Amino acid sequence: MHLGELESATEALSAEREAISVYRRLAAASPELYLSELATCLTCLGVTLSELDRHGEALNAEQEAVAVYRRLAAAAPDRHLADLADSLINLGTTLAKLDRPADALSAEQEAVAIYRRLAAASPDRYLADLAEVLADLGVTLTERGLPAEALPLAEEAVTIYRKPATASPERHRAGLARSVAGLDAVISALGRDEKARRSRPAPPPTADDGP
Repeated sequence: MHLGELESATEALSAEREAISVYRRLAAASPELYLSELATCLTCLGVTLSELDRHGEALNAEQEAVAVYRRLAAAAPDRHLADLADSLINLGTTLAKLDRPADALSAEQEAVAIYRRLAAASPDRYLADLAEVLADLGVTLTERGLPAEALPLAEEAVTIYRKPATASPERHRAGLARSVAGLDAVISALGRDEKARRSRPAPPPTADDGP
């Protein structure tokens, strides 16, 4: 991180702490109005602390953000389940940096489960998000020496991404490319030489193919 970026992050840290203090008071008096704002500020604080390599402090902020979003999602899942999933992803990243891989994996798996639920209800809105978290989880598992567990997730991410990438190529082409690259990395980690076949699902059989 360059000096200018460090100064910017430090300034942001001061502002975010002040905002959190204000929103704590507001949320205590009117949780239905201000809890969401508190959770957003806690998330921003966690990101800033991570940028400053203060991962232990970031963990505290992100754990509190997850706890607040759980409360919000329980009351209004349509509004806050995706927020909860995103906060779990942030938490998983920080846990991994703190060398807590089992806890990080648990947070990431919960985020995937939430996005599966969201994508089942609103595929147009959440399928791409599901593909992204599947691809990220595949990368995580591969980095932890578990490519066999990563493979079905990476394959699913590529398969899912093809639909939004076909419908909105300018928006999702890069995501599809990342997911294919992630699948290639998984296959490479497994020592296989079938990248072309694995990275492209086989076309459906035609009538001429026979039984």
